[in-house]
Amino acid sequence: MSSESPHVLIVGDGLAGCLIAWELHLRGCSFAVWSDGSPAASDVAAGMSNPVSFKRILPQWNAREQQDEARARYQLIGSQVDATLWRDVPIVRIFPNEEYAERWTERAAGGHGVSPFIEVLKAGDLHESIKAPHGAGLVPDAGWVNVVALTEASRAKWQGMDRWERRTWKMADGCPVGFDAVVDCRGTGAVEDLAAFGLELRRNHGEVLRVRPSGPWGDRIVNNVTWALPLGDGTYRVGSTYRWDIHEPVCMDESPAALMQGAANARTTAQDMECLEHRAGLRPTCFDRRPILGVVSKSHPYYHVCVGWGTRGVTIGPTVARWTVEALLGDRETVPDEVHPKRFPTFTEN
Repeated sequence: MSSESPHVLIVGDGLAGCLIAWELHLRGCSFAVWSDGSPAASDVAAGMSNPVSFKRILPQWNAREQQDEARARYQLIGSQVDATLWRDVPIVRIFPNEEYAERWTERAAGGHGVSPFIEVLKAGDLHESIKAPHGAGLVPDAGWVNVVALTEASRAKWQGMDRWERRTWKMADGCPVGFDAVVDCRGTGAVEDLAAFGLELRRNHGEVLRVRPSGPWGDRIVNNVTWALPLGDGTYRVGSTYRWDIHEPVCMDESPAALMQGAANARTTAQDMECLEHRAGLRPTCFDRRPILGVVSKSHPYYHVCVGWGTRGVTIGPTVARWTVEALLGDRETVPDEVHPKRFPTFTEN
């Protein structure tokens, strides 16, 4: 890349394309965003930022760095578009059994990597609607990002600056005239192009609902495998399903009942739920749950990727967008090894 600021084409305007654009914008770099209008995983993203892996009760990858950077970045973007994009919303984790409760309690007491992120809740600290026969824990340092508001406000901003177009792009098109680099943020739309380099991007189908319960559920996220996230207007986002055998963003007829039953299982009394919205999307993921960043081909040095964010895109997004742009601009030699394409045993750098 030349010493002058490059003119960068960003392909895709979901969460990844949005955050790459903001990273370049805040650095005063020149860019344009192309979108073909296809559904993005961020259209159905829960928006939760959670530093804890509940299955294993461990801190997520780079949890502290990514959580802090995410909060700061979304708050900064919010100030630029005059919108509240980030809210601090703790997560209540309902313990599924006594063994899990004991392990959580032991780690919350200190001396473990996850200890700074978790607490044990007393029965009196739970909202009256929550049913937790084995107890519950709290993740105080969690948050929620209004992803739809973020992407819509960003799109409007780039349109107002004449930096957004409804256009398609694929690897065979090369680097368009007038641009110095392309950053591929197409998510699952990049599957075929990346496969040519031995990089497998997997499609993880997921569905979410927006529901209105007949009674109050409180102002914390509640997770009992199914999660319910308060949107602040008396409605809740409920999710999510995970399937690997569906490769189109279709809403399955059986999903609303299953998701609402999962949410109801966390409540002390039966409540009616009105389903206001049902959405589906494809999460782009990799074998090790890390994204793919940076240049993937020596013969196509202009081509950078920032894909495969998976279920933690909201949290990792600001950090990995920064890494991608730093490598593109030459501020760092390359992206970190844990997100570099070379970690794929099938990678062919041709």
